[in-house]
Amino acid sequence: MKNYILKSFVTGFLLTLTISALGQTPEPAPSSTGATQTRVVGNVTAVNKTEPEVTIKSDNGESITIVLSPSSSLLRLPAGETSAQKAIKIALADIAVGDRLFARVTGATGDKRVAATQIVVSGAPVSAAGSPDPATQRADARNRGLNGRITALSADKKEISVQSRSREGVGTITIQASDSTKFFRYAPDSLDIKNASRSSFAGLKVGDQLRALGETNADGTRFTADEIISGWIGRTGGQVTAVNPAANEITVKNTQTGQTMTIAVGANSMLRRVSAEDAAAFEGNRPARPDRAAPATSTATQPERSNESRTAGEERRPRAGRGIQEALENLPAIKVRDLKKGDTVFVSGTQADQSHMTAIMLLTGDPTFIGRLLQPGPNRGPQSPGLPGDVLGGGVGNSERP
Repeated sequence: MKNYILKSFVTGFLLTLTISALGQTPEPAPSSTGATQTRVVGNVTAVNKTEPEVTIKSDNGESITIVLSPSSSLLRLPAGETSAQKAIKIALADIAVGDRLFARVTGATGDKRVAATQIVVSGAPVSAAGSPDPATQRADARNRGLNGRITALSADKKEISVQSRSREGVGTITIQASDSTKFFRYAPDSLDIKNASRSSFAGLKVGDQLRALGETNADGTRFTADEIISGWIGRTGGQVTAVNPAANEITVKNTQTGQTMTIAVGANSMLRRVSAEDAAAFEGNRPARPDRAAPATSTATQPERSNESRTAGEERRPRAGRGIQEALENLPAIKVRDLKKGDTVFVSGTQADQSHMTAIMLLTGDPTFIGRLLQPGPNRGPQSPGLPGDVLGGGVGNSERP
């Protein structure tokens, strides 16, 4: 009986040791080459899809290249999550400059080139599902946003000189970027960030229209950027001289320069027709400006009321910026086949060369309204779309925004 009890005790003790051992994570064992498994943490500074490999700047300031193999595990931990069980599988193409990265690697401590067994990036990817809702984006832009056009770049200092407009007038502000700044490039046919591609400081160009999120210093001369989206946004317009629905293209002769340009229409391009009634509504909502003559009907049929005369709870109609943008988006959509030779059009888009542009927005309809958009005016340089502040990157910022 004693032997049975002793055997049972020994068996139970050994079983307990086995279960305990299985529940523990073994220490990394040295490889045949003397390398051990360790971990590196930092921000992604480059992604090479050909090799494939990822370069990071570690938290201690070192540049480390992480080499991937077919057996490497790539995961993303959604924003706000801390449990590894919530991580999802991703591809190398889903990793972008600026991502926060943790990697289990094989190599000696201090190596500048290591092999990864597992990579985990944190935060939401750049996608429609991962983007903030429009209301959040607009609130961010109002409170932490800066619009302008790039006038100079300093790659060594990661500084961007931008011409921007405030209530005090047009001036230059220096944007400070860093390794953690996220860069985006506008899609050829869209100003929506969900259609943008990831970019880098090297992707910036003098003359680009730029929008940034971040913080301005006390005297308003410097801006520290968390996020930057940029692109070369131009404008043209005039008479349609040819329509090619099969190629989704039109040919336009500029009324001011006489230059002919081929306009391509992409999947995200916005084509709208402005009726005489729509034009009158826009005109009535335009903010007063010393250089702008008042509409002929403004005093007779649409008197301007003071704030005190507005009924309590009455909604104020949008005057500029995003309000007009939304109003334009809500106009009837048209196709290339709906345009005809002789139509007057205004086009804002990305320009590949002097004779080709991809449309972000194309407006046609009321000739007076379209003609006014094409006229040069204050803060409308040769590359400016010529619409109020935030509309299609017009001007150099929103005149109503600090």
